Amino acid sequence: MFHFPPPPIQIAHQAKPPILAQVRPQASQNESDFFWVAAVPEVLPHVVEHDLRSLMQSLSTVEITPDSIIAQAGPVKPDSRPLPKPTDPPPVVTPTPKPTKGLPLNVKADRQEYNVKTQIFTATGNVVVVYQQSELKADKVELNLKTQQAVADGNIFFARGDQKLRGSRLEYNYAKVQGTLADAAGSINFGTLNNPQSSQLPADIASSSQTVSLGSDSPDKNQGKGLRRLGFRAALLKLDGDRWTAEKLRITNDPFSPPEMELITDRATLSPISPTQDRLEAQAPTLVFDGVFSLPVPINTLTLDRFQRSFPLLVGYDRTDRGGLFYQQDFDLISQPDLSFRISPQVFVQKGLQGGNIFDSGLFGFVAKLESILPDNQYLAGRATISSLNPNDFSNSFRASLTYNRPIFSDHQLSLQYGYRDRVFNGSLGFQDVRNNIGFNIFSPNRVLGDTGINFSYQAGLQYINAERGDIQPNAVSGLGRLQTAVVFSRGIPLWRGQALPAEKESGLKYSPEPIVPGVDAVIGVNGAYSYYSVGASQAYLSGTLGISAVLGNFSQPFLDYTKINISYTQGLVSGESPFFFDRIADRQTVTAGIQQQIYGPIRLGVQQTWNPGTGKVIDSSYSLEYSRRTYAVVIRYNPTREIGEILLRISDFNWNNPPSNVTTVEGGIERRE
Repeated sequence: MFHFPPPPIQIAHQAKPPILAQVRPQASQNESDFFWVAAVPEVLPHVVEHDLRSLMQSLSTVEITPDSIIAQAGPVKPDSRPLPKPTDPPPVVTPTPKPTKGLPLNVKADRQEYNVKTQIFTATGNVVVVYQQSELKADKVELNLKTQQAVADGNIFFARGDQKLRGSRLEYNYAKVQGTLADAAGSINFGTLNNPQSSQLPADIASSSQTVSLGSDSPDKNQGKGLRRLGFRAALLKLDGDRWTAEKLRITNDPFSPPEMELITDRATLSPISPTQDRLEAQAPTLVFDGVFSLPVPINTLTLDRFQRSFPLLVGYDRTDRGGLFYQQDFDLISQPDLSFRISPQVFVQKGLQGGNIFDSGLFGFVAKLESILPDNQYLAGRATISSLNPNDFSNSFRASLTYNRPIFSDHQLSLQYGYRDRVFNGSLGFQDVRNNIGFNIFSPNRVLGDTGINFSYQAGLQYINAERGDIQPNAVSGLGRLQTAVVFSRGIPLWRGQALPAEKESGLKYSPEPIVPGVDAVIGVNGAYSYYSVGASQAYLSGTLGISAVLGNFSQPFLDYTKINISYTQGLVSGESPFFFDRIADRQTVTAGIQQQIYGPIRLGVQQTWNPGTGKVIDSSYSLEYSRRTYAVVIRYNPTREIGEILLRISDFNWNNPPSNVTTVEGGIERRE
């Protein structure tokens, strides 16, 4: 690699001045590949000497690599100004700006030229410019060394960290980190717009597409992958530091063309708000599915990050609190790196149609959710719901919870909790309201017992609870203290594994965001829990579970190419009885079974039920109908036992996920909160 030395410039006297230097390709021995730099006269006019010094200063940090043809220059020509007379004062020399110290400019091209007067460096043919931790490829690049302004034309590829852009024409200023790109296309890995260093994420290929939905076939579905990388096209992209503005923008999560799903908008601005969050402000965004069906998204600002959030629209069903079918829409009032506040108004559609008065305040409600990430991995979350705006119904419509989590004992988690009118579902005992609940729990991480493959975890907590009691007559709401501990042992046993199909459009990714691996697994579990109450009562529970689950087929053929089944049996032993109804163990034996079956193409039907074999009573059930594609899915779910349901839009590679349930489930006397 040749380096031009920094000034001062030493001009040697030569007897034969025709040739000063030759530059050639490293591997070439052909005389026609040589390019000659014209001789410099022994005595230079002041102006020419000044321009030559400026040229050498500008190139003092330019690295010239000889593995391709890298230079061609003609004779050094004086400019058209009159030559100075001996009596003229010395010319005023304006210092030439240098590129940033320590950031060399590396240029490769088939042909390069430099204009001393304009200080414009021109490269044509297979141009590669590496500067300021970025890479620019084009058919032609003009670079002004004074202003650091670059203009590139033809087959543009511009990469900075994880941001990879293509287009037809780029105008970019390295000093201001600003520019425009016409006919832009590329991939954006959100959360790294302000980071010039690549995060070394998996390549932007089809097999990297992951779904973030609950019930996914992905083995690490609970890892919270969230949003990863999306492709886009725009008529014009305006770059300004760590944000960009696009005109005629189309965003897709489909690695294939034509895309199954696109988010389109006439104008959008994307800007980072934290290392893991970006805000997309779009003008009337619309989701387009298969180029046929369009769904307007009635919000202009979306927060995109690697953490899961619910889709901003929800059509749900809740017979108990909301009178049946309802509509919900989310709005982010505060969206900061460590603080977010979202409010979600609700309209109770079925209740309004049955009541006839569409202006009744009881037909409207809302959900408010607060989240804050505090220093040292602390976390604060609050949730409040009002299922009627009628002031007279407030006492029966308001529910609230507040949770504070922090690490403790190095790898354990301390959770302080308060709940008002927590809505609890307890098997055969149905729904219960816990009037007040305040206390704490300590949760262990999941651990493995040596080389046995047995996983175990434990928890312990202390609460003061106001809820309906069954140990007093008549039954009434009363308060008690509760000390509770629990431990769980489990082991999964792989019985068989099939082969996944290639990550291609018409095979492994036909109806799924990632190739499905067929398999059969068995699971064995032991669960123990003990609760002590301040009146002296106690409840102990020890249970064993044996189950099997299987995924058969690859979900790529039109008929019956996907079957997911599970069945498990739990037998428990109970000693004592809780004075409360909400955590009393009423189902000592349970059988749970479910199936999800491909019917035709992307359509799958699912059934999941749990019943008590001693009483023959179904204690929980759920039905689902799903239209599943590689990039999105529409899911309808209904639970007739709990009388709740929802219609969900799930989008792969987005951070939109199923909304959290407003129901706390009790299993084995332990509340299972999300």
